[in-house]
Amino acid sequence: MPTQRDYETARALALEELSKLGVDKCCMNAGVPVDLVSPGVRQVRISYLGHPYTLTVRDDTIAFDDASPPLKVPDQVLLLHYLITAKGVPVAEEWITFREVPSGSFYYTAFVKRAIAPLQKCFGERLALLGKVARVIGQVSPSPGDMALKIFALPRVPIVLCLWRGDEEFPTEANLYFDQSISSYLSTEDIAYLAGAVVYKVIGIGRQLLDKPQPLKTT
Repeated sequence: MPTQRDYETARALALEELSKLGVDKCCMNAGVPVDLVSPGVRQVRISYLGHPYTLTVRDDTIAFDDASPPLKVPDQVLLLHYLITAKGVPVAEEWITFREVPSGSFYYTAFVKRAIAPLQKCFGERLALLGKVARVIGQVSPSPGDMALKIFALPRVPIVLCLWRGDEEFPTEANLYFDQSISSYLSTEDIAYLAGAVVYKVIGIGRQLLDKPQPLKTT
């Protein structure tokens, strides 16, 4: 299990790599805008799980601005990896499971615990609640499953969370689908991390909807 220090080291390495590759080129491939805000200062604005975050680029430094909600160091690493890895491949709207990404079968057991099992536990008996979450973030997808929520977790990284209604014989099933271009934007480990982040974001919204009036749509 990576420690906070491990993530801080990974962030430093990713910032160094981004600087070497060139911020403008990486952002173009990632579908992320870069704004010149003053001489020698640019801002990279990247949407992550429905919230905008800003990376400020100066002549000798690159750093994330303070944000609300705060962007944790592991999430900063994820966003930097997205910028570094992005190849500019178009989103195909053709879907694959985690098993189909490189080495996905090797990591699959951990992926189930991190993403699929929590999704099933929270929404398995409340499929309609997942549809209500779509009014806050993402949109209802017509397929696959009996209920599916599509979210652009990053600008060129759509993820579909799916549920199949159970019956007396079979329990409710859940799965996540990724665009076939996903490995042109993230490594397999980063895909697994992002999937977990998306699921827990959706679970958090779902729990709020159970207790409070429906919030306004944010994306």
